[in-house]
Amino acid sequence: MSKTKCILCEKFKDSSKCRSVSSTAYKWFHEHLQDKNIRFSEDDLRLCSSCTGHFYNLKASIDSSTTLPDLSPVDIVDTNDDGLTLENVIYAGLGQKKCLICRQNRDSSSNMITMPKSARLDLLVLHRIYAPQGVRCCQQHILKYGRLNPNDFIEMHDRQKLKTILQPQEVISILDDLLKLIEEAIKSPRLDFHDPMLSNDDYLAWTGWHIAEFDTMFDMLSPFLRSSCNREARNALAIFWIKAKTNLSFNQIESLFNYPVHNFVPLNLGVGHLTRDQALMHNIAFSKEFWDNKVTIIWDGTYIYMEKGSDHYLNRSTYSGQKCRHLVKFMSLVLPDGYVVDSIGPFQGTANDATIAQQIIETRNELIEWCDYGDTMICDRGFRDVIQTLCDLGYEVKSPMYLNKSQNQHSASEANESRLVTKVRWTVESYHARTKKWRILSDRIENPFLPKLGDMVRIISAALNPFRGPILVDAQHDDLCAVAKMMKEQLSKNNTLQDDIGCGLISSRSHWKNLDDEDIEFPEMDLDTLRSLFFGIHQIKQSKTYTEEHLDENGNYVIEVAPGNNEVLRCRIQSRHSKATRYYAWIQY
Repeated sequence: MSKTKCILCEKFKDSSKCRSVSSTAYKWFHEHLQDKNIRFSEDDLRLCSSCTGHFYNLKASIDSSTTLPDLSPVDIVDTNDDGLTLENVIYAGLGQKKCLICRQNRDSSSNMITMPKSARLDLLVLHRIYAPQGVRCCQQHILKYGRLNPNDFIEMHDRQKLKTILQPQEVISILDDLLKLIEEAIKSPRLDFHDPMLSNDDYLAWTGWHIAEFDTMFDMLSPFLRSSCNREARNALAIFWIKAKTNLSFNQIESLFNYPVHNFVPLNLGVGHLTRDQALMHNIAFSKEFWDNKVTIIWDGTYIYMEKGSDHYLNRSTYSGQKCRHLVKFMSLVLPDGYVVDSIGPFQGTANDATIAQQIIETRNELIEWCDYGDTMICDRGFRDVIQTLCDLGYEVKSPMYLNKSQNQHSASEANESRLVTKVRWTVESYHARTKKWRILSDRIENPFLPKLGDMVRIISAALNPFRGPILVDAQHDDLCAVAKMMKEQLSKNNTLQDDIGCGLISSRSHWKNLDDEDIEFPEMDLDTLRSLFFGIHQIKQSKTYTEEHLDENGNYVIEVAPGNNEVLRCRIQSRHSKATRYYAWIQY
């Protein structure tokens, strides 16, 4: 995971937990760093979450101690019958061949628009430039709702700095407009998603989406969102995502709105939103190599915690003996690259994955009609009671192998078969991790919100498909194809080390020697070799935490060598789930 350096604490932090303060909206901060002789790059200026409070305290202290001469009242230097002359307000002129902002000549009038009144007021307040009615500027300088882009640079190089002379009627009109602007600022919410000053980082922090993604979503939904005297459509959409992202209380963000699920979700979720040919495009190198290029659906359940209520039946039906908490469950159907086919629920917390899957098969006719004979269904061991039902429908079911009562360990062929399933199935777990980044799904759900929970999960899943895309990108890469072929070739190979142990040629009860006492030449392996050995990076990432637990106070790891055979090594590994369980990993090189 990439690290970046915080400009305040100078510590390297996770990049996902740092915000950018490089834009011109933080010019005051840049000037503060320059005054302190702190070297920095304006293109990559980052602030970690731990320093956010210090950052805003710093801004408050600067605002309270700094005088802003540009914000002083305008100076009236002359008053006569012709009007009022303002000394420190520049007159922009009436020319229409050049853009008022960037002063560029425009040959085509299609690139120029008449500057709206709200943008002319922004120009007067922010830059002390008066633009009379009818002046023109480039369309790119005007944001939505006619506001001036505050980050655009006002070109002053070839501009005549003329004094502004206003007629009495113009003064009255400007004062009236300014008073209305001040009134709107007082009455407007503290967090307004019409505000052009909101940065991309602000959108990401509050809603979980970038500005471009939020705008695309709003354009799709705006025909179905109704504005009222109490709420505006864009802010209503923002309130929804703020609730999902932060899970603030209803008193903190007012209340949720009646969201029109039927207009957005079917376009991006459910078996009806994509064809079978489109589903085949979401196959990855592993699923195609292992089970041919067939429609492959991964089934897995997830859960969302809820409150304990006063309804006894609800408490009994949602209490999970496994988690010892009240929860509801959802069933996720995901394609091999992590694209979501559907998210179905909620179901009772007492139901297991097999029971939920059986209920879906019996009630969701559109899913059964969409699937075809020979499709591959990937399940975990919790679906063992419904595997026969899936097979009777003509599907090819792939699941990790089960240990018999007399077995302590899988055979080599069984372990290899299970690895093929695990290599494809992990994307559904990653999808669940994606959804839990929205705090309303990771925190405990309030009981009054339960009737809306199903819609909430489907909306988030439907939004993840178009705006986040598949989890596994470039799923047909040559490197992945090579690893998939290697895994399939290993499927039929026997574990000779296990045979030697079974025949008694190597005994765990023998006196094994420490590696430090023996002179052996173990092959050095780079990261690429390890990836090919483990068919990926999951085990490599896990190895760090396993190793840390087994290091002694001198930082040594105990590795033993088999007696009479320097080509066999073993080390003891503590189970991360059970304190009483330990494993021995044997390696023959």
